[in-house]
Amino acid sequence: MPQRDRVTIRILQQHATPPDGMTTVRADLGEFFDHVRRIGRDPALLLLTIRALRQRGGGRLQLSDLTWMLGARPARLRTWLDQLARAGTLVYDGTNGSIDVELPEPDVLTWTDVHPPLLPVRHELPTYWFLHVLPRVGRTGFIVYLYLLHRDGTTAPAALTFSALQRDAALLTVVHARWQLRRLRRFGLLTVDAEHDVLVVSDPPPLTPNARRWLRRRRRGDVSWRWAWAAVVVFTILLLLTLLVARTATRP
Repeated sequence: MPQRDRVTIRILQQHATPPDGMTTVRADLGEFFDHVRRIGRDPALLLLTIRALRQRGGGRLQLSDLTWMLGARPARLRTWLDQLARAGTLVYDGTNGSIDVELPEPDVLTWTDVHPPLLPVRHELPTYWFLHVLPRVGRTGFIVYLYLLHRDGTTAPAALTFSALQRDAALLTVVHARWQLRRLRRFGLLTVDAEHDVLVVSDPPPLTPNARRWLRRRRRGDVSWRWAWAAVVVFTILLLLTLLVARTATRP
């Protein structure tokens, strides 16, 4: 049965900033996905994460914070930092597990830059997303979520094609794009409005107690849960192989 390549999505408006305020990072998602195409998906996300953490705590960052949020080893992070430095998007110096980061001033808009469709669309991304959402949905899932927010235009609902999602988010296949959308639904970032046949993109729901425990283990670097899942997978495979061999042996 053929599947549709185009779906309709609707992005819920973000709630107003509470009186006490919320730490946000202003991002031009169009520029972000330009970095995805030019530099790579992971380095672009690392740059955005660095900007969010600088907004929360200043210019000096701990490498360990980036490793647990992005789910990457320090060696890979340094490779991505080198790619960003070569592209001229940041200057960094790493010593004793900390990183001093400086970001160049953005180019000043000229008169020709402010005319549609080149007018930048700024999104105020809450910085807690990088602590509560990114580690749980993973780097690819978070980029897909940002892409859905990027599709929010001047009119709603917006149109989304899986081929465009695959291309702009640097995914392997259209099947991979569909799978990432299903994962976002599982985390409550996407819902289906069956009445109007649209996908609804909303703010992350509050963390559950299990999610908070998982994040604490992730922050501490506790990988025992990974070994438990690996043991379950191995046991399941061995069980299936045993049943298959037993069934083959009983055939006349």
